[in-house]
Amino acid sequence: MLLFLPDTSVQAQQDTVRVNLPTETCEAGAITGINVIRGSVFDPDSTNIGVLAWTYRLMNVVHIRTQESFIRREILLREGQCFDEFLATESERLLESYSFLTNTRVTSQSDGRGGRLVTVSAQDEWSTQVDVGVTYDGGPNLEKFEVTEENFLGQGIFAEFTHRSRLETRTQAVRVSTPRLFGRTDASIEVGRDRPGSFFNQYIRYPFVGETGRFSIRQGYSRGTSFYSYGTPVGDLLSQVVAPQFREVIEFSAAQRFGGRGRSVIAGLTVSRDVTRFGVIEAAADDNLDNLVPYPGDIPGSLGRQVEERAASRVWLHLGARQIRFQEYFGIDGLRDRLLVGHGYFFGASVGQGFGVLIPDGATGADEFFGRANASFTAPLGSGILHGGAYVESRRADNGWEDVLADAELVAYLRNDGLPGQTFFLRASMAGGWDTTMPYQMSLGGREGLRALPEDRYPGGRAARFVFEDRVVFPWPPSTLDLGMTVFAEVGRVWPGDAPFGIDSGWRKGVGAGLRIGFPRRARHAWRADLAFPLDGPETSPILRITFEVNRLGQGFFTPDHFRSRRFDLGAHSF
Repeated sequence: MLLFLPDTSVQAQQDTVRVNLPTETCEAGAITGINVIRGSVFDPDSTNIGVLAWTYRLMNVVHIRTQESFIRREILLREGQCFDEFLATESERLLESYSFLTNTRVTSQSDGRGGRLVTVSAQDEWSTQVDVGVTYDGGPNLEKFEVTEENFLGQGIFAEFTHRSRLETRTQAVRVSTPRLFGRTDASIEVGRDRPGSFFNQYIRYPFVGETGRFSIRQGYSRGTSFYSYGTPVGDLLSQVVAPQFREVIEFSAAQRFGGRGRSVIAGLTVSRDVTRFGVIEAAADDNLDNLVPYPGDIPGSLGRQVEERAASRVWLHLGARQIRFQEYFGIDGLRDRLLVGHGYFFGASVGQGFGVLIPDGATGADEFFGRANASFTAPLGSGILHGGAYVESRRADNGWEDVLADAELVAYLRNDGLPGQTFFLRASMAGGWDTTMPYQMSLGGREGLRALPEDRYPGGRAARFVFEDRVVFPWPPSTLDLGMTVFAEVGRVWPGDAPFGIDSGWRKGVGAGLRIGFPRRARHAWRADLAFPLDGPETSPILRITFEVNRLGQGFFTPDHFRSRRFDLGAHSF
């Protein structure tokens, strides 16, 4: 029997399917019904402002809510099976992983006959966006124009047109993806064009389903040309040096997981082919990448060794160990958002060998041994969180170990019950490269570096950065949106290493303050408007940055300039 139970206060629709099944073999009782509550994006009753309430109702009408069939397919519980609290928690987390769903809950109660009635509730977030990405980062910038639907027809299908323009990137692309190709298989396709050429990306992936899946397979193919941009020291006649980089990668992987719930060992195998080659090195003055000229004079040796053609067919072996349990937190990444944080650890290692099969003549790197390892942990720290992670990769060539990349982070969210609405955020990060023969360079300045410094300021090959931030959430306004403020201090340094144009910046410091805004209330994403002041060096002017929050536990922590140079970023964590 199909039963509809409307909830007008949240514009929710409830659908219940009940079955009569024996429960004597189930200790917790068999599931005799699953009730799905689908909440709309906005609650008109949350405001007494007439125009705003009317706007909320109109937007709820325009928005297509997530279909009940999609939610039922995503959860791990079915009518007739024994109720399992672990599967209920996993179902909640799987739903929460979708960006268009929030405040997901999976609960149960007795049906009065020895069985269990399960209630699944989820609230939609606004999924149709026309995003004009105007930022102010040392000056006004139109960084992106995107038309996005994250939940087409309420079935989780993602469709997007993107125009991005930031530093060396100028991209127009169309992407479509679905989490429901042949059951739980993810699939995506993207076509587009960057400044130096076109690109194409495609993947099909059957991932481990939560903490219960035992098998995972994936296939991916990508090819395209983009610029790898090198910053130059202050006072150099050139502001950027760019290397057109063509890369083609095809990969097939499979993995199996062993062990119990929340504690497992992962073993996997990857076969891949990777070809990278470069075009003519060019340069720009005053960050004008629309007027590139051939690099004047001789190319520095540190740059020349990074732009040689490389290719290999590879076989990888992966091994990983994971222990994790999830705990609910509020206001970690956003202001009042809910986040399920996995406490525990992960360790993974991969080793492989390259072969000179199906690669272009004259390419180097075919017969090399390589390895990578990464580890992370997350633990409760009172009512806060402590998180750490480390990564290293390298390859062994005729001259010994080369292309050593290492990255480490330690992050703390500190809270005190006597200071509600206040979080102290601390982050220490270190990254570097040694004997690099692939495009590699870091910079100290920018939104994801020292925010008081302009983008690409102080290039180098190794870096350290320390951040202290006090985030405060205001108790008002009581509805509609979340509002808070922040004050922060940062210090960092880069060393030249063997990176092209690298320098020793000395220790640079900055302080700042700003507003944090989340809309609607309890939104996952927080907008930041920060005014950052340099405290030393030749920079004297403050910088206004309007961006999304960049330090986010849910996305993981890494050094972006370091991440773009990784060549072996496959491992047990990829499944």
